[in-house]
Amino acid sequence: DIKYQYLWNCKEYLRKASRIILATDGDTPGQALAEELARRLGRERCWRVRWPKKNEVDHFKDANEVLMYLGADVLKDVIENAELYPIRGLFNFTNYFDEIDAYYHRTFGHEFGFSTGWRALNELYNVVPGELTIVTGVPNSGKSEWIDALLCKLNESAGWKFALCSMENRVREHARKLLEKHIKKPFFNASYGGSAERMTAEDLEQGKQWLSDTFYLIRCEDDSLPSINWVLDLARAAVLRHGVRGLVIDPYNELDHQRPVSQTETEYVSQILTKIKRFAQHHSCHVWFVAHPRQLHQWVGGPPNLYDISGSAHFINKCDNGIVIHRNRDPAAGPIDQVQVCVRKVRNKVAGTIGDAFLLYNRATGEYLDIDEPPGKR
Repeated sequence: DIKYQYLWNCKEYLRKASRIILATDGDTPGQALAEELARRLGRERCWRVRWPKKNEVDHFKDANEVLMYLGADVLKDVIENAELYPIRGLFNFTNYFDEIDAYYHRTFGHEFGFSTGWRALNELYNVVPGELTIVTGVPNSGKSEWIDALLCKLNESAGWKFALCSMENRVREHARKLLEKHIKKPFFNASYGGSAERMTAEDLEQGKQWLSDTFYLIRCEDDSLPSINWVLDLARAAVLRHGVRGLVIDPYNELDHQRPVSQTETEYVSQILTKIKRFAQHHSCHVWFVAHPRQLHQWVGGPPNLYDISGSAHFINKCDNGIVIHRNRDPAAGPIDQVQVCVRKVRNKVAGTIGDAFLLYNRATGEYLDIDEPPGKR
């Protein structure tokens, strides 16, 4: 490479140097030269000169301009105060001081997370952008219904939009459940609605517009199962195109789980959860991932724990938050419309803590209500 022959000619001298200062021109070609020199010489021993500002917009182009306009002493100081050349993936806390200051002063506005909208959960679980929440519970405990209700509350209070990869719901059924929670009226005149007034045609039209503005569906329309990579690729597109703030993957066992013969299920689950967490953190998007418990042969009616999830202990090890949804089925133990939200893991102590909350399920509308909520709002 004749263009960089001088590096080869000086290779012995450069090999001995522990600190190399790159003082290239500040324009685009100069920056490209610095990048190539750092690549060849090793970024770990390179320092980069930042030329001072000439005015509010422009910087001095090179050492000669600084010498001519500001003098030798300033040039000497600029070179002596060269910065460490950035290495991709390697940082110092100083790179994050602005973000740390904003976190301390709470200028983002969501440092403690976004409220679920249920008073009973305020101290236990708040929704932090960039985190992963695993939700489990025995069949028919209301896992998906509770998540839907949470999404409706987040949209109402914070204006969030969501991508839904809900593989156990037909679109029209899922739309009905969401609309009932949003409009607070049953979709049909049917026995489940009791004496509640059915939503009107006008309610439906308003609700359809709300659905269109709030939710984006990730669905595999052929007979194949979606892979996690396929889901996350579409979720990235939804973040870019629609600005979604939350992603629901429901449930784990409906994904395509083809893996190499040499890879154990534990290793596979760990890999999947790592991909989901990286997506969440990179896009500041909260992810709810529903996972069913394994078959509970000696189940006596109580809520399962996160280690009961079928597949791997990594579900509890790698998530930021772990929640078990449990519905009372025994009239002797309490109201059968009572739902127990068991917060079993919270990594971020600022956003919550381990504990149980109890909500009431309104069968007519699919809403979850604080137990002490006035009857008029139920």
